[in-house]
Amino acid sequence: MLEAIDVHADALKRAALTAGPTAPVPNCPKWTVHDLVTHIASVHCAAIGLVLERPLSPAPPPEWEDVLGWWDGQRLALREALVRNPESPWTGRLAHATAIHRLDAESALTRPVPARLPPEFAQGAGEIVCAVVLPGSAGCGSGDRLPAG
Repeated sequence: MLEAIDVHADALKRAALTAGPTAPVPNCPKWTVHDLVTHIASVHCAAIGLVLERPLSPAPPPEWEDVLGWWDGQRLALREALVRNPESPWTGRLAHATAIHRLDAESALTRPVPARLPPEFAQGAGEIVCAVVLPGSAGCGSGDRLPAG
């Protein structure tokens, strides 16, 4: 699942750079690409704290170029935290959250990429949708939730 985080984060970043910071994100109607990147960077930052059991408070910079650099740092720190904690239950959740936001970023492209997730990977995405996207929905929610950005 670490590789999945890398693959989807790289694709998300490519799409974000291509679309640009002010592009609207159709999958997230109130967000721009800048908002989306700030969100995923904040999620990755907060997840580092969850994996290491040391709560962190994301403090994203306001400027686009700075957000991109901050996210790169969060991605590296998250990977290191997950490598040090290979049994972390957050690895799969973060892989799925990053994949979902990759699709969001790709929806902002002028010519969206027809992305498909392998069925065996996509099967686990339902858990992240229930735990994070639809908190409080009947039958959903694990109690452990990644913070919203």
